[in-house]
Amino acid sequence: MLVVGIAEAKPRLARTFKLTGQPGQIAVGPKGAAWVVLSGSSAGNDIANITPRGAVNEYDLGVNPVGIALGPDGDIWVTHPAGVTEIDRTDPTDTTTHTIAAIGQPQEITKGPGGRLWTASGNELISFDPANPAGFATQDLGLNTSARGIAAAKGKVWVADFNDGKILRVSPGGAIKRFDVGGGPQDVASGAKGRIAYTNQGTNPHTVGRIVGKRVLRKRVPDTDPFGIAFAAGNWWIANFASHDLTILSPKGKIRKFRKLPNNSGPRYLAKGKGRTLWVGLETRERVALIKGL
Repeated sequence: MLVVGIAEAKPRLARTFKLTGQPGQIAVGPKGAAWVVLSGSSAGNDIANITPRGAVNEYDLGVNPVGIALGPDGDIWVTHPAGVTEIDRTDPTDTTTHTIAAIGQPQEITKGPGGRLWTASGNELISFDPANPAGFATQDLGLNTSARGIAAAKGKVWVADFNDGKILRVSPGGAIKRFDVGGGPQDVASGAKGRIAYTNQGTNPHTVGRIVGKRVLRKRVPDTDPFGIAFAAGNWWIANFASHDLTILSPKGKIRKFRKLPNNSGPRYLAKGKGRTLWVGLETRERVALIKGL
């Protein structure tokens, strides 16, 4: 008896959405809408909300957001100089700003151990309970650290250290394990079984890599300028600013490419969407792309 397998769906560019400025970091809300940080908006806005059906709304928060994440409380949180702002996802005009002076160089923010939100700034790791941001805690990551991306996996926090060419793993008790990746790593993301992958635009040639146990497993991706990274549909997806495409990195280290983005679009950040979808910010086009069928 001949058994015919079901063909695997191929990722496709579903559509792109026009913004009034350059898209930055992206978070996805409970109903699949993308929340996108904006910079240089001609309308003076600094965040956009895009639904999967195509409705685009922008808002002026009155701050300069950088990192963005869906909090454990269901609201959207952004980092900005000297603080964080909470955004009611049902009414984005309802915001609350909390001062955290330790955030001198705002970066990514993520949900992590203890039901807390975690971010890193310069050489400080910062965490807080969304119910009490004023009670934030800090940890010194080391004098030479210049934090960029952040991720959480299996009760630990991972930080890309751009300045020192390291990926840091920070345990709940504060112990730090440093993985030497060289160059200047930009971003980090957790994947299946708590494994970690990262992007590194500071090596020559450019590299991406995985951390498996105590090993750093690198892959060369020349002339791509790998930047943002997200785990979706069983693989890591990496935004390549220079080559205007995406790298797909499997848990076993195999590399493929998604080449269906517009020419000269400058993908910088991306985030897993609802189901088998992916949101990608196209910086130089001032658009956000929705990819389906991962």
